Amino acid sequence: MDDLTKVAKVTPLEGHSLRVRFEGERRSRDIDLTGLVNRSIHFAPLARDKTAFADVRIVENGLGVAWPVETKWGPLDVSASTLRRIADEQRPMSGAEFAAWRVSLGLSLTEAASLLGLGRRTVVGYLKKDELPAVVAIACRALARDANLLAAHYVPARKISRSAA
Repeated sequence: MDDLTKVAKVTPLEGHSLRVRFEGERRSRDIDLTGLVNRSIHFAPLARDKTAFADVRIVENGLGVAWPVETKWGPLDVSASTLRRIADEQRPMSGAEFAAWRVSLGLSLTEAASLLGLGRRTVVGYLKKDELPAVVAIACRALARDANLLAAHYVPARKISRSAA
């Protein structure tokens, strides 16, 4: 049987963020649910009621978290696997991770720059950064996850052949 993602501990933070520790992990992760709360009709009640958001609790033996809000769809909850996915997406990307991403997709520096709509010098600079802009991390993770997305935007670098003089 596959390991299931489970929440071991949850604490509400400022705004619409949670500090979550998943089973099997030592460190907690801060997860910003502002986008989910403000863009989902299911979570709209939490946008208006900060007290309810702060009343988050673990449910189903760690398979998710829930709030004391009833909606027309039932109790308001989110699965542990969805929380982990959001946490993974929000994790900053370092220059070293960016380099590994580029190599894993078999991209040259020029191809990575073209794919991301950046200059080659910017891509080279990112390799040395501690933390890349969030939009770059989002794009890189999406391109790595979806082969069709990568295929739709990839343009191979053209090698210029020079004749011998």
